Amino acid sequence: MFCQYNFLTIHLSTTPNAHDLGGIRTKNGQHIRQNRLIRSAALTRLNHHDKWLLDKQQHVKIILDFRSSGEIKRAPDVKSPGARHIHLSVMSSPDFGVHTISQYANQLAAKQPNFMEQFYQKMVLEPHCVEAYRTMFHYLLKQRSGAILYHCTYGKDRTGVATMLILSSLGVPKTTIMKNYLASNHYLKKTTAKEYRQMRHYTRNPTVLRNLTRSKAARSTYLNAAYSAIDRHNGTMKHYLHRQMRLSNHDIRQLRTQYLTK
Repeated sequence: MFCQYNFLTIHLSTTPNAHDLGGIRTKNGQHIRQNRLIRSAALTRLNHHDKWLLDKQQHVKIILDFRSSGEIKRAPDVKSPGARHIHLSVMSSPDFGVHTISQYANQLAAKQPNFMEQFYQKMVLEPHCVEAYRTMFHYLLKQRSGAILYHCTYGKDRTGVATMLILSSLGVPKTTIMKNYLASNHYLKKTTAKEYRQMRHYTRNPTVLRNLTRSKAARSTYLNAAYSAIDRHNGTMKHYLHRQMRLSNHDIRQLRTQYLTK
């Protein structure tokens, strides 16, 4: 059943923020096919049932892991049967996202209030990030059947930008893309609350706690910062997809043929 967030929740008992983009409607009235595009948080705790569900019900054939090598080393995905796991780090630093709670608190204490907007701009402009998302489209174009599942740690930021680009290429309106992005707040509510409690137990520094709240949220200003950076440097999303993602008109038509209903 379709939920109020315009996509299908995948009920993994060990992984939050997993859902099938199937059913999302494009500007011309088509819909994304089910069991083709899945966004998720990291698959580090998959149990037997979850592995069965991804393999037999969702038909996952490719898993793109956007995390850094340090994140993967610390918490590797549980291998899903029948799926090829591909490491496709969006950030250039091998240690991105790897820290103790003390290190994380110090990082948060030093950040400016707009650090998340800057992060989202970086993800669509920095050459390493652009190359990672460009490679993502390479796999999307090659995958003629079965599902591609893509994820970072929480399935919110790196995965959120990936979803923005994918849905844009398929002709989904921005309002729908934004609603899909903001739904992470719902799916990650328990995870976010737990991490806030842990940090508050470590420190009561108000700057740290405010910046932690900023980093764990999905906010329209963050995704809009990515949109603004794209428009500022490329004119339009369409130009960005052509110039930076290197998608030809033929590639766009192929993506829509593969992933949309007729």
